[in-house]
Amino acid sequence: MGVIAVIGSGNIGGTIGRALARAGLDVVFGSRDPLASKAAGETAARVATVAEAVAEADTVLLAVPGGGVPALLRDHGAALDGKLVVDASNNFPGPVLNAAAAVAELAPGARYARAFNSQPWESYAEPTWDGVRGDLVFTARAGADEVRVAELIEAVGLRPYYVGPDKQDLADAVLWLLLPELERSGRHVGLHILGRG
Repeated sequence: MGVIAVIGSGNIGGTIGRALARAGLDVVFGSRDPLASKAAGETAARVATVAEAVAEADTVLLAVPGGGVPALLRDHGAALDGKLVVDASNNFPGPVLNAAAAVAELAPGARYARAFNSQPWESYAEPTWDGVRGDLVFTARAGADEVRVAELIEAVGLRPYYVGPDKQDLADAVLWLLLPELERSGRHVGLHILGRG
């Protein structure tokens, strides 16, 4: 499947990266301070500088705060050329949550996908509710990128729900739908899409 670079080691990036590593995928965390990072935990994942992680990966998961994405792309956009960039960032409280425009401008040679943005980090640690796997909406180019992102979602334990290419606004809408329940309950909630067996 190739190397997956996870840029960001907080609740979202750390949880997803460790879940991918536990599923047997080759994961490298990109960190500003690799020697001090505990992102890999007890998994086989590695930690490197952001530049090293991006250089060796064919898929790069952006799991940094949304406001930090442009600076990251200015520093590493050229190195993302030809790579699949999976945008898990959320630019709160901005009117546009995703980084699609920033990727298009600052890393024009990258292929963009939107996933892992519409659930809280707990959903990636515990992907089932009452014995049923939750669904995760994603968008990517049809074909190989669609398959690749679906494989990553499956590896975390959720069921991929593909909404087509260039549908990042639809993927973002799922978060807005879940947000009131997340705020009310204070815990993670599972998305189960009606009609799925």
